[in-house]
Amino acid sequence: MKKVFCIATALLVVFASCKKDKDDVVKPAEASAISKTFFQTIPVTIAATGSGTFEYGFKFVVTQNGKIAQLGSRMPDAGAYRVTVWDASVTPKVILGSANITQPAGAITYQPITPISLTAGKDYFISVWSSGRWYEIRPATAATFAYPITLGSVSIKGYQWIGSPVVPQGFPSNAETSYVAGVPDFEFQPD
Repeated sequence: MKKVFCIATALLVVFASCKKDKDDVVKPAEASAISKTFFQTIPVTIAATGSGTFEYGFKFVVTQNGKIAQLGSRMPDAGAYRVTVWDASVTPKVILGSANITQPAGAITYQPITPISLTAGKDYFISVWSSGRWYEIRPATAATFAYPITLGSVSIKGYQWIGSPVVPQGFPSNAETSYVAGVPDFEFQPD
């Protein structure tokens, strides 16, 4: 009887120590919100084109608090591309984080960064700087993209670009709805 009591007590201790609070549960990252939108979710035409130095990207909001722990890029040519996250709710715009992403031709590639906390409903912007070709992505069934475009917890509010040397970095201020060029991306981890 003593042996059965010891085994039952040991099992109770093991099960009690393995119990997780619901606050300890880690939600999975939502990957490729922008890349999935323009390469998989909506009908588009895609061409690798252009040259010149541009900073382009997307204004977005998240529907719940969370963080970005990885930045990514998807450009037609292999190379290193600077991807930047901006606080778009203030003037002047403030850089929250940046990374140089080395990627093969045409493949979405991510790199871990120091996490950037995001607040639900606040405007943010993600951009990529390029001095070479970019993807020109146009809607296949309409003349313009209808923003916002929502996928998971990320809502893309619009696309903007600016001609920009690598330094000083310019915030994309020219809005465009008939196409997007260049694809910066991130993985969002809801809280």
